[in-house]
Amino acid sequence: MEDPNLAIRPDFTSEDFADARLQLTNNVVDDEQASRILGTLWDIQNAKDIQRWNARRNEEAQIARDRAEQATEELAQQQRHMREEEEAILAEERKKNKAKYAPVPDVEVPSGPVNIPAPYATRKLKKGEYCELYFFTNAGLAEAESFNTSVDDEALTLLKSDNRQHIWVPASNTRDKSAVIKDEDLSWEQFGEASTGSTCTSDFGQL
Repeated sequence: MEDPNLAIRPDFTSEDFADARLQLTNNVVDDEQASRILGTLWDIQNAKDIQRWNARRNEEAQIARDRAEQATEELAQQQRHMREEEEAILAEERKKNKAKYAPVPDVEVPSGPVNIPAPYATRKLKKGEYCELYFFTNAGLAEAESFNTSVDDEALTLLKSDNRQHIWVPASNTRDKSAVIKDEDLSWEQFGEASTGSTCTSDFGQL
């Protein structure tokens, strides 16, 4: 069906509609009045056709909108389902690999020189053993700077164990106790130096 909104009213005075006018002509209605009646009847029918046309077009447009909304909702549901599956997989992965997803500490990278204690003290800290505060004083840290790691790490020294057997151990694991000041003999100044030095060393180990 063509759009009735675009229909053009015919010329009912033409010869094409002579028979139609004749059907309406009588003692009261002449030929001119008959053509006007035909025009009026066409206008009435065209208005009805336009009304039906517009109603059908509105219905089709509503159906198209409903389908589009349904498709959009289905797509959104699929995306939500995929997101939930990905989140579940990621949560399971985080449970299995906690270290991989551990938060990175927000600490600044040291911009100045880092004071690293002597290997002897470092090994003690890694083992969770007691270590004298002397190694974190200015004197202990200065002594550590002169320590040649590339040579001393390979050096071995002979020690007597608790069961009186002699064993070879890395020289960096041993220490001349006579050169170390006991904690109780440290001055307040040295104690303050050790507190600062041990804190810096702990921060460095977390980077």
